[in-house]
Formats: sequence, C-alpha cells, structure tokens
Amino acid sequence: MTLRLLDRQTGRWSTHWSDSRTGRLDPPVIGGFTGERGDFYGDTTHDGRPIRVHFTWYRLGPDHARWEQEFSADDGRTWEHNWTMDFTRTGRAGA
Repeated sequence: MTLRLLDRQTGRWSTHWSDSRTGRLDPPVIGGFTGERGDFYGDTTHDGRPIRVHFTWYRLGPDHARWEQEFSADDGRTWEHNWTMDFTRTGRAGA
C-alpha cells in the first residue's frame, strides 16, 4: 500500500510505502512536480544497507504516465536504475 500526502504549506508531496510483512510505513520519499515531471528523494535500506532512493514520475499525455526508481549506495554520486512502470488510463477520468 502507498500513502501519498501533500503538505499544503510547502507544496511538497511525501510518499510512504507500507509492507505487510513488517506492518510499518517505510521512510518517505519527498518531492514535487515541475511541468510534466516529478522528482522524489528519500533514504531507506536495501538488503540491510543504507541507500538513497529516487522516484521519477513522467506525464506522457492525458492517459499515460511512467514511474521509475533508482538506488544510490554512495549518497547520490552514482545511481542504479532498477524499476520502471508504465500506466495507461483505461476508463474515462472521474468516472
């Protein structure tokens, strides 16, 4: 499950992933949108080691979007792209 919250004072979004195995919310990634792109950064662990995480959202038109994830084990000096999801709206918006 994912919890997304908009801080109305700062205009920044926070995204919290939940894992049913632990019953906890993971540390958030925080960011925002500029035009058709959103960038979100956070700190977490992967396989027991601390990592920096970066999520990117792309609006690819009115009915398509792409989400990408990358990890950095060296505090953002290098990044490993490891996940892409493409989204397509299948029904009328707001229906």
